[in-house]
Amino acid sequence: MGFNLLGALAGGAQGAIFGGNPLSVGLGALGGGFGGNGATAAGGFSNSTQNLLNGGYLAETEALNAQNMMFQLQLQAQSEQFDQMTSERSELMRESNQLRMISMEQRKADNEITREFIRSIG
Repeated sequence: MGFNLLGALAGGAQGAIFGGNPLSVGLGALGGGFGGNGATAAGGFSNSTQNLLNGGYLAETEALNAQNMMFQLQLQAQSEQFDQMTSERSELMRESNQLRMISMEQRKADNEITREFIRSIG
């Protein structure tokens, strides 16, 4: 088994992508140079690149999903606040109507008392 220059370049590039430090580049170059042929190493580099791109795409999708979830939670909280405010307003209007009805009944009673008083005088 000999040293494969193309495999060493592909392995070194792969080590640079995944590690970015001289040790990972050197180990990648050694692994690519002594293991397999150049086509296999280049294919591995291509697959690794595709995996890296897929990982980036998945991470972006997860970020969008998280953003959407936060939007939905905020919308739900706003909806609950609106429902609570509407319920409180309805209750206040019901109480106000009840007080108005009681006031009208009191006026009717006062008018009846006044009529009876006038009738008793005259």
